[in-house]
Amino acid sequence: MNAPACCLARIPANGKFWLRNAALDDSPPADIRIEEGRIRAVIPAGEAPCCAPGLDLDGGSVRSLAPDGRVAAGFPADLSVTLCGGRIVEMRAGDIPGLIKTGG
Repeated sequence: MNAPACCLARIPANGKFWLRNAALDDSPPADIRIEEGRIRAVIPAGEAPCCAPGLDLDGGSVRSLAPDGRVAAGFPADLSVTLCGGRIVEMRAGDIPGLIKTGG
């Protein structure tokens, strides 16, 4: 996968990162913490630590891939993610296939 230039942030191999500035259905923009394949936190956009690893979605949407799933703490990180350039990717258990990961 070739992510748009605005999404060059690296996701660490340890599986702990943020999806920043995500658009959720009928909710204000949010920062979403992913850890070990699950959603660990959903907080108002801009409140994630500024230097923590992750992707800035710049208002891209995040939706659960499960028919009755939600984007909420404790749920699996099986998500449809719209990257800042408009490309939609599927995340399974917090992994976006083909995305370069760092040792962090």
